[in-house]
Amino acid sequence: MKSPSSDSKNSLSSFLGNAFLFAVPAALIVMLGIVGFAFVGGMKKETKKDEAAVAASAPAPVDAPAAVGGSAPAAPAAGGGASAPASTIDPAVMALGKQSYMLCAACHGPDGSGLKAGPALMAPSLVGSKLLLADPDVSLLIILKGIAKENMNYMGVMAPLAAGLDDEKLAAVLTYTRNEWGNSAPAVTVEQAAAARAKFANVDAPAGVKRSEIEAIVAAHKK
Repeated sequence: MKSPSSDSKNSLSSFLGNAFLFAVPAALIVMLGIVGFAFVGGMKKETKKDEAAVAASAPAPVDAPAAVGGSAPAAPAAGGGASAPASTIDPAVMALGKQSYMLCAACHGPDGSGLKAGPALMAPSLVGSKLLLADPDVSLLIILKGIAKENMNYMGVMAPLAAGLDDEKLAAVLTYTRNEWGNSAPAVTVEQAAAARAKFANVDAPAGVKRSEIEAIVAAHKK
């Protein structure tokens, strides 16, 4: 037979056990809540820091200058016809230009840097060439009429290629070389090539034009 004191002890033990079982999960829940709250708060702070850093690093907007008297039309490119911006060049034109350049690569090299012939070069480099990247009429004149052999700076001879390149290939090869190997310049159009062929037809230079006369010839044939 159990004594009253034994029943009291059992009841107290049962109560304490139940209280412990309830308190531990409750404490864990509270702790997890505190940790979660701190984590979320930290994430919000980091997000705000990141947003502030991005905003600080973003360039300030630049107001576009107001047009005076309305938008002015773009000036036509020298040499007749409008040159297409380099960013809008037709890939098919570049492909045709690359194919047509095989005729030029024998002296200018496949990479445009000039083919080596011992210590000398067969032809000047086209990479960053001032003549190539200048007024398209300059290059058109050179290709159509050739360049006279005046010294031994280069082993090759720039022969006239008017008969070997029609207007489409002439425009394409110039567009290609003006936008390859790091070069960047407006495309040369078929219309520009045709116009140059017509206006330079009367240039009497069977052995090619002299380098010193190229700019003067181009200027004399400007409309």
